[in-house]
Amino acid sequence: MAKNQWNELLLEQVRQLPMASSKEQVQLRLNLLIVEASKQKKTIPTEFELIFQAYQLSRSGKLIDSISVFFDAINFSQQNQQEFLICFCHYNIGTLYGMLGNYFYAQKFLAKAEKMQQFCDGYITGIIKNNIGDIFRQIGNFNEALIYLTQAAELLSQHGPKTATALSYFNIAEIKAKQFLFTEANELLENLYQDIKNEPRYLGFYYKIQAEIASHSGDFKQADKLHLLSIKNMQICEHDYYYAEMILEYCHFLTSCLQYKKLDQFIDLGLTVAKKIESDKLIDGFNDIILLRIKDIDDINIREKHYQTLTSSLLNSRRELLKRESDYLQQLYRLNVAKLNLSTMKSLSDNLAVINKVGHYINTSSDIKNALPQIQQDLASLFQTDTLALGFYNSEQDQITIHYLDNNLPAQTPYITDCKSEATYMSYCIKSNSAFYFNHMNSEQKVAMLGDRCDSKVQFKSAMFSPITINGEVKGVFTIQARESYQYQTFHFELFSQLISYISIALENQYNRQQLLHLSQTDHLTQIWNRKSLEAHFNQLKQQQNQEYTGIMIDIDHYKEYNDTYGHIAGDDVLIQVSRLIKQGFHSLETQVYRYGGDEFFVLIPSIKPEKIRQKLDKLLIEVKKLLIPHKASTCSCYLSISVGIGYNKDPENQLSLNSLVNTADRALYQAKENGRNCYFELAHIKETMY
Repeated sequence: MAKNQWNELLLEQVRQLPMASSKEQVQLRLNLLIVEASKQKKTIPTEFELIFQAYQLSRSGKLIDSISVFFDAINFSQQNQQEFLICFCHYNIGTLYGMLGNYFYAQKFLAKAEKMQQFCDGYITGIIKNNIGDIFRQIGNFNEALIYLTQAAELLSQHGPKTATALSYFNIAEIKAKQFLFTEANELLENLYQDIKNEPRYLGFYYKIQAEIASHSGDFKQADKLHLLSIKNMQICEHDYYYAEMILEYCHFLTSCLQYKKLDQFIDLGLTVAKKIESDKLIDGFNDIILLRIKDIDDINIREKHYQTLTSSLLNSRRELLKRESDYLQQLYRLNVAKLNLSTMKSLSDNLAVINKVGHYINTSSDIKNALPQIQQDLASLFQTDTLALGFYNSEQDQITIHYLDNNLPAQTPYITDCKSEATYMSYCIKSNSAFYFNHMNSEQKVAMLGDRCDSKVQFKSAMFSPITINGEVKGVFTIQARESYQYQTFHFELFSQLISYISIALENQYNRQQLLHLSQTDHLTQIWNRKSLEAHFNQLKQQQNQEYTGIMIDIDHYKEYNDTYGHIAGDDVLIQVSRLIKQGFHSLETQVYRYGGDEFFVLIPSIKPEKIRQKLDKLLIEVKKLLIPHKASTCSCYLSISVGIGYNKDPENQLSLNSLVNTADRALYQAKENGRNCYFELAHIKETMY
C-alpha cells in the first residue's frame, strides 16, 4: 500500500471516530488499524495514536485527561503538517470544554476549527457546526443555535452515515421542547427512532427529551419511566459524562415532584460520577439541587447530613478549579510555541512565568481587590498598562462597582456605573458575555459599538476586556487599557485570557470559602450565628481588651410543650420567627445574636447600657406577643411568649470567661422564670431587678 493510500486510510478511520459512542467502539476501530498496519507492514503515526487514545478517554468520561492528549496530538500534527488533524483536535477540545462547562474556551476552540474547515469534508464541517450550535443551546441562545444546527443537519444528511444527523435533530428537538413546541419536537424524535433504536447513547438522548415533554404535559408517571430509561441507556454505553448528565436531569425532575426519598439516592450517585469525571458544570448542577433539597427538609439531623454533603462537594469543586489552573497554563504553553511570534522560547517562558506568578498571589490573596496594585506592577512587564480595572456586576440592580487604577493618578476610590442609564465597554462585555480587544478606537467606532447612550470621548485607544464567570454566571469584568494605539497583539490577548482564568478561579475560590464559612458559622434553621461563632466573637473582644460586656439569654416559654402540642414543623417556624425579631431588635454593628441551643438564644453586647437594653427588651416582648401564636400548653400566656435573663459584667483586668458571662445571663433567666416567665430579669454584681 502506497504512503498516500495508508495516510488516507488513517484519516478515514479518524473521520469516523465521532460516531463511536463508547470506548469499546473506539478500541475496535483501533484494533482494525493495528491489524491492517501489520498486514501492510506500516506504522501508525504518533498523532493518530494520540487521537485514538484521547477518544478512549473522552468516551470513558475522563474529559480533562482527554483534552491534554488532544493537545499532544496537535503538537505532532503540526510537526507533520496534518492540517485536518489539527482542525479535528480543535473541534474535540472545544467540545470537551463545553462538557466541562467552560464555554469561553469551548467557543474559542470550536471557532478555530470552523476557520479551518477548508481542510475538512462536509461531514466533519457538519459535526463542527452541530457542536457550535450545541454550545449556543446550552447557554440559552436558541436563535443562533438553530441556525448552526439546521446547517449541520443539512451537511450531515448529505455527507455522513445514516445516523449522523441524530445529534443535530436531538438538539433541535430539545430546543423545541423548551420553547413548548411539543408537536414539532415529537415529530423530530419519531422520525429518528427507527435509525437509533439500537444505539444506547442515542436512545439516552431520545428518552431524556421525551421525559421533558411528558413532564410538561403533566404525565409525571410516564416522565419518571422515561428518565430512568435515559439513565439506563447511558449506563449501558459506559459514557460517564452523559450518564451523570441524565442523572442530573432526573434529579431536577424529582425535585419538581417532591420525590425526596428517590432524589437523595440519585443525588449521591450523580455526584459520585460527576466528581469522577471532574466536570465543574455537573458538580455545580448537583450542588444547586442539594441547596434546594436542604430548604425542604424538616428533620434537623437529615438537614445536617445534606449540608455535610454540600460542603464536601464545594471542597471538591475548589480542588478541581486549582487543578484546572495548572492545566490551562500547560495548554497555553503548548499551543503558543509556534504561533506567538516572540523572539525566543525564553521570552515565552518568561511571559508565562509572570502570569504564573500573578496567578499564584491572586489565588493566595484573601481579597483580590487588595492585590490590584501588585497585579498592575507585574503586568507592566508584559503589557502597556496605563490603567487597570476590575468591575463587580450586581445583576439585580444592573450596576457595576469598579475598582480602578491609573498610573497617572493616585489611588482611586471605587465607583458605581448604572448599566440602565449609561453604555460602557464593561456593560457591553458583561451583557454579551464575550472577551474582546481593540487597538485603534475612535469616537465613531465607540458609538457604533456601544450605542448613543455612551460617552463618545475616547481616552484609551487600546484595550482588552474579558467577563469573569463564577459558577456559570457573569459576575464581573477585568480590563487593561493603554492610551496609545496598537499596543496589543494576539499573543497579548492570549496571555490576558490566561490571566482571566486565574482571576475567575480566585473569585470562585473566595465565593466557595465564603459559602463554607457561612455553613460552619451559622445555624441552618434560623440563619443566625451558631454557638461556635459565639466563642470566636467573644475571644476577638478579649483580644481587643474590651472591659464591659452584656450577655442576654432568651428562652421561649414552654417550648417543649409547644412542640408536643403543635408539632416540630410548627416549632421550627416559631424558632425562625422569634430569631428574626431578636435580630431586628438588636440590629447594630457591635451587637451579635446567636442560637445557643434548642429554644435558647444569646445576645452579646460589648458594652453596658441598661436603659437602651430595657427599651429594646420591652419592645421585643411586645413584638413576640403581637405574633399572636396560640400556645394553649403555656402556664404564663395564652400566646407564645419569651423569658429573658440579662447579665452585666465588668472586666477591667481582662479575666472574664465566656462561661462566666453566659452563667450570669443564665442565672438571670432562671430568676425570670421563677418570677412567672414572660418577663426579663437583670443581674449584675451589685444590682438585681425584675421587670
